[in-house]
Amino acid sequence: MKKYKWQIIAGGIGAAVLLIFLMIFIARRNKNNRTYMNFDVIGKATEFSETSEVHYLPSAKGVFRYTRDGAEIVTVKGKSVVTVPYNMNKPSGDTCGNSAAIGEIGGKSLVILDPNGTVSMVTTAYPIVKVQVASQGVTAVWMNNGSEDYIQLYKADGSTLVAMSTLVATSGFPVDIALSNDGSKLVTAFASFKEEHLQTQLSFYNFGDVGGNYVDGLVAVQIFKDEMIADVEFTDNDTVVAFGDAGFRIYDMEEIADLKHDIKVEEPIKTVACSDQYIGIIVESNAKGGNYIVRIYGKDGKLLDEKSIMEGYSEFSFSGKDAILFNDSELYIYRVGGKDKIQIEMKRDLRYVATIDGVNEFVFVGDTFLERVRLVGEK
Repeated sequence: MKKYKWQIIAGGIGAAVLLIFLMIFIARRNKNNRTYMNFDVIGKATEFSETSEVHYLPSAKGVFRYTRDGAEIVTVKGKSVVTVPYNMNKPSGDTCGNSAAIGEIGGKSLVILDPNGTVSMVTTAYPIVKVQVASQGVTAVWMNNGSEDYIQLYKADGSTLVAMSTLVATSGFPVDIALSNDGSKLVTAFASFKEEHLQTQLSFYNFGDVGGNYVDGLVAVQIFKDEMIADVEFTDNDTVVAFGDAGFRIYDMEEIADLKHDIKVEEPIKTVACSDQYIGIIVESNAKGGNYIVRIYGKDGKLLDEKSIMEGYSEFSFSGKDAILFNDSELYIYRVGGKDKIQIEMKRDLRYVATIDGVNEFVFVGDTFLERVRLVGEK
């Protein structure tokens, strides 16, 4: 009898524990599916001195903020942890993890910030067109002297890693470059006219062991006739997305480039966004219910979500499993494949938005402020 008694007690305890876990799971699921009407500022907002042409980029430590006079990394609590003074007429930056690079467009000044906060100042040989940085600080710089384009990779300490040059007359005009997260792979897009027809050439470089078997590390080339490839992106270290006027292509570049998916898009693409999980596009639409359509795909090319929207948002990004869209006056956040989180008119212009730990906490950044917020007012 005692044996059966203890079995009954143990069974009751197990059922109670299971019920508690079930209640926690349901509560978390419900919390993850809530739609909110407003937000509260957590703590005290950080106010920045007013400045023109301020830019914000993601950083593993918080937010990377740069202007003509310098840059800094600011935590989500508003504390400046790294500052870099400089003077550039037209700075353009890029970040990856805790690394950052800022180049003076049309000038020769380059600043590289490695993950440890060490700063290297570089004077390039030719005027800068674009910069891209990898997680350890390796920086790709696209330069032009008028008749010739140069792509140079610098180590985090400013020393040269790789140098290449191309003639505009033979290769065409550079359109975009993309650098992998570890700095070992590079993709370039060049546009040219051949027999009065536009064509774009994608060149894939691998500077690792595999690329050593190829001239200059050039492992693959693809040419597209009558099509402009305007944007190339690494979504992770081995996946490349090339956006064109007819859609986008997804390549596996673990070693050499292998086209995996060719996604055709009939409507004009207005905005694109990439993360390590998602590929997003906003296209124009004449259908009822919205002036634009947001489509989100996985890296396997499968359509995961599609929404009609009225507003033409200027900013589009992903943060975790959230899609974030905003412009000067309105913010819209929703879960990919799920419900809306919030859609609200803003009283202050936004420049950067990202999730913080927790399903309904975010950092909002504008030209002159940074604030942590919590979504409130469940619908």
